[in-house]
Amino acid sequence: MANKRQISGFTLIELLIVIAIILILIAIALPNFMEAQSRARLTRTKGDMRGIVTAVEAFRTERDALLIDFWDDGTPESGVRWREKLARVGRNPQYEYTTFDECFYPLTSPVKYMTSVPPDLWNDPKKDVGFSAGEKGQSYIYFDDDPLFKFSWDHSIDRFVPTHPAQIETNTRPLQEGEFAILSLGPDGVIGIKSLSRDGQKRGYPYSPTNGTLSGGDIVFRSQGKPD
Repeated sequence: MANKRQISGFTLIELLIVIAIILILIAIALPNFMEAQSRARLTRTKGDMRGIVTAVEAFRTERDALLIDFWDDGTPESGVRWREKLARVGRNPQYEYTTFDECFYPLTSPVKYMTSVPPDLWNDPKKDVGFSAGEKGQSYIYFDDDPLFKFSWDHSIDRFVPTHPAQIETNTRPLQEGEFAILSLGPDGVIGIKSLSRDGQKRGYPYSPTNGTLSGGDIVFRSQGKPD
């Protein structure tokens, strides 16, 4: 009489238990992975911004001028700056910039203060990120308080209520004269925190990874202002 081969396998209950265990492990590991990824991206972002600040300072030392931000374009003065200090690089800003990237063109041509301007890792070039003028782009956002441009809006990341608890808590202050800043949108992909501002924006309110991977706020790297 032939021996019958015993056929063994997993029961449905056993398979369901294995799947449940895998799902639990994924649920535990995924947040930690996302946090680690966010921290790595934050470290790279700060390094990129430090490089841009160094390039802007080198540009200012050589040209005796800052770049032109979105509060300075669209003016006759910006056209003069473009011709006399920016070597006519890019479009004439007197007719206003349309992307964040245009502010940085003078850093890469004709003199390469940096080989290329790195993109903001959290910026979607096709998305409206909440900028008042509606510009888009993939680069970081450049702001300054240029002493040669005396306009009411030329204070960039100063949309703060002086007595607002969030500003006091984070020691966030407006730019000083001659100071500039590079801003990353941060993980939430928009400028500022909409719920904390009179006009829907809170530019420069600092992002903190301790509040969660996708918490609001911006990553800002500020210069120290032009020496006297």
